[in-house]
Amino acid sequence: MAAHTSVSRLIIGVTVLAAIIAIAPIVATAFGISGQRVATRTAFASAPSGNYAVVSRTEGQYDIVAVAWAENPGAITEVARVPHIDGMSATGSVSPDGTKVAVVAVDAGTATRPVASLITVDLVTGELFRAALNIEPNQVPVWAPDSQSVVVTRGVASGTSFGAIQVLRVALGGTEDVLWTRDAVLAVFPVGYEPSGSLIAVVIDGRGSTVARDGKDTLSLGTAITRDWQLSPDGARLAYVEANTEAGLRYLARTVSLSGATSVQAQALSAEVTALGVAWEPKSGRPTFGVEPGQESGGVTTQALKADAGGFDVPLAYAPDGSTLAVMRWSGESFLDAGSAQLELVDASGRAAIDDYTRFLGWARR
Repeated sequence: MAAHTSVSRLIIGVTVLAAIIAIAPIVATAFGISGQRVATRTAFASAPSGNYAVVSRTEGQYDIVAVAWAENPGAITEVARVPHIDGMSATGSVSPDGTKVAVVAVDAGTATRPVASLITVDLVTGELFRAALNIEPNQVPVWAPDSQSVVVTRGVASGTSFGAIQVLRVALGGTEDVLWTRDAVLAVFPVGYEPSGSLIAVVIDGRGSTVARDGKDTLSLGTAITRDWQLSPDGARLAYVEANTEAGLRYLARTVSLSGATSVQAQALSAEVTALGVAWEPKSGRPTFGVEPGQESGGVTTQALKADAGGFDVPLAYAPDGSTLAVMRWSGESFLDAGSAQLELVDASGRAAIDDYTRFLGWARR
């Protein structure tokens, strides 16, 4: 994430840009990965016990994946380098067991006609494995609870003006299963699994935003585009941000119950709160939103995000034990005047920067 990029422009990268890419033609070519390994065993394999933030940064034709120990975030250990088209940053997520990263990298095509691959990175060995080709760029892969497969999406040919999206389950060995397909949509965003094993996703189309459970419409989130979706630890609630345009563009914090819902409108918080980013606190089960400065919290948990000198935080994820929160710290005083960005870890003792790295991929534990 480039310094001095307004947070207001992030909605384009997360929703509108993703929607445009979902209907763009895809060039069916891809580079190969020649059994690339950083080492037989990475330094992370013998690292001290504790929580580790898995982060990345883009350098030309590679994304560098590294780990930062929460107890000493300045000590960053490189794990692997994922190849891609020059300057095209990768996205990714860490497996629930903390041993692998699923990375979506634009490794062929062009900036206007990108071709992305799903690449798994083993944090212990540094091995890269291309598990799937020709998937949607800029998406965040969703891991199955057992860490044995990943859910991603792929655009396919369609007779409609928008396009069709397949939701795929890709096993670690590369075997693909099409879970379901939606036609005439802007985008489909898998979010996570409920304890029952059902996959929750959000469909963006002409209706607005709709929650789907295993491909079947479950809940309307209204006519607006939404973003930053996160399932609660018990899988019963969904927290997200609504890009509301009724009185100018506002990013409104929302939560909704998924239990027994069939077709109801999502409810707002106790007050209209402008926010970006959300993370569920593991112990309390409460959502933490990144509230824009200068407003009441409206019941949103924000105490973990207090800073000494101005700016604001966009929460990314709590460590599994709830002891540390990864945030993107912005130096400005509003979403429109966001200033520069810095990855930081926040805990009871304060905050520490993860210098030079611009993307948080998730948590791993040794």
